Amino acid sequence: MPDSVLFSAIKRPEAGVQLVFLHHAGGSCFSYVELAHKLSGFIDVYCLELAGRGMRVSEPFQTDVEAILSDILASIKRLRLGEDKPLLLFGHSMGAEFAYQVAHRLEKEAPKQKLALILSARGFFDPEELKNEPIEEYTDDYVLNVLDQCAGTPPEVLVDPDLRNYVINTMRNDMILLDSLTRLPKMKLNIQTHVIGGNKDNRVPVSQLTQWRRLLSESAEQQVFTGGHFYLFSNDEVRSWLEKKARELAGQLYTQ
Repeated sequence: MPDSVLFSAIKRPEAGVQLVFLHHAGGSCFSYVELAHKLSGFIDVYCLELAGRGMRVSEPFQTDVEAILSDILASIKRLRLGEDKPLLLFGHSMGAEFAYQVAHRLEKEAPKQKLALILSARGFFDPEELKNEPIEEYTDDYVLNVLDQCAGTPPEVLVDPDLRNYVINTMRNDMILLDSLTRLPKMKLNIQTHVIGGNKDNRVPVSQLTQWRRLLSESAEQQVFTGGHFYLFSNDEVRSWLEKKARELAGQLYTQ
């Protein structure tokens, strides 16, 4: 493991909230840098970087989700995230499954920590109902079909043979990770949680977002934005909403 699997997107010493983006399947830390720079100085931003891409492209892909979760938790502790400022975990698509599992572990290990969770573009799946479901064979055609549904990969990328292989292999690895993540036990969370998504998402219908309520407190909120699976990169309302939620989280801390 490197010193950290979380990397600072932008240093903001005067920030009131620390935000961690946990990226989608096939994504990387770089996917969130532009959004991070658009956020106000009130938010200090960190991003997950899984092995095999971005700043960790020279490392082999990882397939052990428990090891990855341990690495994320170790990085949060090493960077002292959430110790003196509220911590907001934002998981998009596959990242939502990572964010949920990290939040669950942090809630158990540090119950007094001010923590909130955003689950984006990921429906709820009951692991008990998946026990007897076979693991999908992620053929090239299957992976390409998922990429097409998500509509986040420029067509010219898939024309170049080397880039095409890189994208397919990265996505396939992450889909295997996602399958393992989805089958992990899920327990109820008592932290503030927001479930958000796009109203034109071909991969995750709004009805699947609603199912997360089975695990969340009554204070959980759902928000639907205009856009597809990657709505957060094209809809400026997401940035405004995110800044509002970050300030609310900080306000809760300072009024307790």
